[in-house]
Amino acid sequence: MGLTEEAGKVATSTIGAMAGSPLALALLIVNLGFLGFCIYILGEVSANASERNKMQMDLIVKLVSDIRDCRQGLKPTSWTLDYPPSPLAEPKP
Repeated sequence: MGLTEEAGKVATSTIGAMAGSPLALALLIVNLGFLGFCIYILGEVSANASERNKMQMDLIVKLVSDIRDCRQGLKPTSWTLDYPPSPLAEPKP
């Protein structure tokens, strides 16, 4: 027997047992609807949190690269400056 056949038997026996009290059957249907709604809402919350985490990680990566560029300073160039000789740099005899 498959899973669908077993689920069908359980549903049939549950409805048959509650046929005498329609209020209990209505309560069961409302509870199943509420569970389905909660599962849907939790799925949406999870998708939103996942998207927010991805956006935060992208922002952190951008900030780290910007900070790294600031701390490294200017990039070296190919030309040099010729400074005049300093009297402080001359060795003493």
